Amino acid sequence: MNETELTEQYLSLRRKHNDLRVVAGDGGDPSGFTLLAILRNEMYFLPDFLAHYRGLGVERFVFLNDRSDDGSYEYLLGQPDTVVAESDRTYGDIIDVPPSAPLRAPNPRVLVLWRALLHDLFAPDRWALQVDLDEFVHLPEGMTFPDLAARLDREGARAAWGVMLDVYPQDIAALRKQRDSARLDMSAAWYFDGEEHLRITKTGKPRMVYPGARSRLYNAFGVDRLYAELGVKTSKIKQPLLRNIFGHSGLPKYNTVHKKTLLKWGENCYFSSSHDANLPAPSRYLLPIRHFRFCGSLYRRIETGLRENSYYRGSADHRLLAELLRTMEAQNGAFLYRKSRQFDTFATLAGTGNARVP
Repeated sequence: MNETELTEQYLSLRRKHNDLRVVAGDGGDPSGFTLLAILRNEMYFLPDFLAHYRGLGVERFVFLNDRSDDGSYEYLLGQPDTVVAESDRTYGDIIDVPPSAPLRAPNPRVLVLWRALLHDLFAPDRWALQVDLDEFVHLPEGMTFPDLAARLDREGARAAWGVMLDVYPQDIAALRKQRDSARLDMSAAWYFDGEEHLRITKTGKPRMVYPGARSRLYNAFGVDRLYAELGVKTSKIKQPLLRNIFGHSGLPKYNTVHKKTLLKWGENCYFSSSHDANLPAPSRYLLPIRHFRFCGSLYRRIETGLRENSYYRGSADHRLLAELLRTMEAQNGAFLYRKSRQFDTFATLAGTGNARVP
């Protein structure tokens, strides 16, 4: 099937499954730089998320609310720059697609189409940022997203790659103290693995060179023994640098560390997965994404994931994370290792190979 046939098939899927409707907010100027996100019970992140992205030039927020019942919806009603949409489906619903559809998962969740529909309806033919609520993209000091989008336009680009950097506190005791917090503590010391995670080839393709903090921690605390039991398929990345870190040169590639987060959408665009779309992205740009996986809300997320069993791969990620926390508690374990770095400035991130804006 050629590219034209693939895009036509994807358009047909979007038309078939489009039941999104605006339920609240006018969001101000629709031509303002827009952020698109799917939201479910995210009051823990919302205040700091909005403040962070407003400070980087976002003028309009569009949230697809997936049955939030923690006050998130009511909070958004009071925000002047916000639009809230809803669907009759929910995050974990599986959609029927023909085998030839340009989706990598054989039984994709509606989430992948939601991402495309948000662009179709709220940012067609314009630059927009697509992130989750626990993802905080960082830019060089003084730069905004409209600035960056204008620069990418001049270069003929249609997207920019981001690198997912899981951040964490010092140890399990510090994480436990955050467990009952109602809100993310942005002032706490947050660390990340100071290894280069991702290289973008000259053709614009991402190549993982380090699998991230989760794979490191699963390996360090013996949680990776559960991979096969949970049916998690992993492929090993082999790099000489891994031998210096782990004592062997191969480590399972568990979670994805690349994500096209800034996109200029069009009718013929599609997401092949939640992290990739058929839009060209230059190799010279790499946006660091501070991913708050190991924060106080992790306990609630694990509990929800295990209860609903509706997340990717049968909520395997939540099962692995639950075992990791249990093991770390038993050993009073630390998240830090010898190359942990505090997540602070763009320059710090660039120094580890995890940020690039020429």
